[in-house]
Amino acid sequence: MEPLQVASLVVKSGIRPPIPEDCLPSLSEIMTRCWQTNPDARPNFTQIVEMIHVAQFEMMTTVGKARSRRSITHPMMNDDILNI
Repeated sequence: MEPLQVASLVVKSGIRPPIPEDCLPSLSEIMTRCWQTNPDARPNFTQIVEMIHVAQFEMMTTVGKARSRRSITHPMMNDDILNI
């Protein structure tokens, strides 16, 4: 399918790609709010930037938690040990 055909389906039918189940809630919110059919319901640029900052914080927190779990469950995989 050509990009123009995809764009046409989005506009005419409101078709959107599925959001992955493991998508961070903040990223999911950005997508769903930006996909609103009513332009007045969509966030403005300033709001999108703020939402991206929230998503960045959520990503950093998620990565930090994953690293903590990894170092607890697999202490030999700790980044500091690997850099020796």
